[in-house]
Amino acid sequence: MGAASEARADSGARARAAEAAAPRPRPTLVADGAAPAGLPPILCWHKVDPRWELGVTRVSPRRFRLQVERLARDGWRSLSLAELVACARGERAVGPREIALTFDDGYRALRDHAFPVLAAHGFTAACSLVTDYVGRMNRWDVAYGGRRFAHLGWRDVERWSARGIDFVSHTATHPRLTWLDDGDVAREMARSRAAMLAMLGARAGDVLSYPFGAAGPRERAMAREAGYEAGLVLPERWGGDPMAIPRLPVYLWAPPRPGIGLLRHVERWGAIGANRCAVGTTIWKRLTE
Repeated sequence: MGAASEARADSGARARAAEAAAPRPRPTLVADGAAPAGLPPILCWHKVDPRWELGVTRVSPRRFRLQVERLARDGWRSLSLAELVACARGERAVGPREIALTFDDGYRALRDHAFPVLAAHGFTAACSLVTDYVGRMNRWDVAYGGRRFAHLGWRDVERWSARGIDFVSHTATHPRLTWLDDGDVAREMARSRAAMLAMLGARAGDVLSYPFGAAGPRERAMAREAGYEAGLVLPERWGGDPMAIPRLPVYLWAPPRPGIGLLRHVERWGAIGANRCAVGTTIWKRLTE
């Protein structure tokens, strides 16, 4: 290794050490009778990919670009992950036209069809990673229509992390945590968090996106015990718990202004129905493994 490379490595190690040493406030729950902290609209995409699949989670690159352009044209500003969590804790008020953008599963096509579009319009986002499958095909999922999709590699993650995309845990293998026993849940959370910390530094271990957005009181408590300070779920009512921050999935039928337009309430009920149908994926995997 040359002198310049060693200097960069030493600098990165010092930065991670300082980051780990910095005090971090613990999440706070809403007191009984108190109103929950306000949240901005929070959107969640999965696949942004030109390839067709038999499913509802894929949005075409053209559709995604239109959605982002509309947000930019209407004057929306995206929050960083830290800002979103601060809002959930009641430590930060939500400003006008603030929105949070997220992606689940960490598919490789995001590096070509989603992240550059966000960067071009000054937006940031948070993306969850299935850590055992980083750089691999999505064999944790059912290949509806016979098509597999690749996940981002660690090199992609490091590159886009440096450009302002936040990355969070999505467990190690993407199981439905509510169907696992305590030991398996703990292992999924701990293994994924350890991988995130090892590859990206201390802050990458703060937030967990629950697979399928499924998390009851047990999963939320276990996530907190595992060291996570916030959790992301899919469409639910916001109850003030930072371990269950609700998001609206953006599916193939989403309008050009997902989550913020006149149809936002219809979108929410459609997303709840589609998310419940995702139980079929878990059942199919169990029957075929």
